[in-house]
Amino acid sequence: MPSLKFKLLLHVFVLVLVLVAPVYAQTTEYVVAPESEMYVDGTSNQTPEWRVYATQIDGMLSMNEEGRVDSVRLVIPSKMMKSRKSPIMDRGMHGALKADQHAEIVYELVSVSDFTMTGDDTFTLNSTGNLTIAEVTKEIVISIEGTTQEDGRVHFSGSHALLMSDYDLKPPSLMFGAYRTGDELTVTFELIAAPAE
Repeated sequence: MPSLKFKLLLHVFVLVLVLVAPVYAQTTEYVVAPESEMYVDGTSNQTPEWRVYATQIDGMLSMNEEGRVDSVRLVIPSKMMKSRKSPIMDRGMHGALKADQHAEIVYELVSVSDFTMTGDDTFTLNSTGNLTIAEVTKEIVISIEGTTQEDGRVHFSGSHALLMSDYDLKPPSLMFGAYRTGDELTVTFELIAAPAE
């Protein structure tokens, strides 16, 4: 006959399942859709602005049924940052990112604050996360706007300014120093999260 201790443990286990199972049931996993876009704008001594694109973005997100983001992990291969115009600029950027030694740029969500529904299908939030470039990790806060779409996908947009020197990176200098880029960058993104199959 089961002991009183065994029965007590069984009741505790069942209670935990009852409390935890709904949480997992309400979570939906998403993947970053190929049409998502992210680009980096900067300045130089020659032109007011230059731009490179993240031509590959891999990532997973999870959201609960209330639309709150629970987790995010984005990965961009360093050598997939490209100008779409100049191979020289691409090489300079890859060198600045130390792409041969550090193959990935990674963002991981830490927490979400100030989540607000601004309409039936729109919301805003502040995300706090860790951005790792060339093995240097910094915590950053980004204000994000979101829209849920009829097909179940979710659109996120925002931007964030950072300094290359914060990640121990040296701004690219090309053509024997005739072309020098600035330290400050602005990252802009339009991410589309599609329900994982």
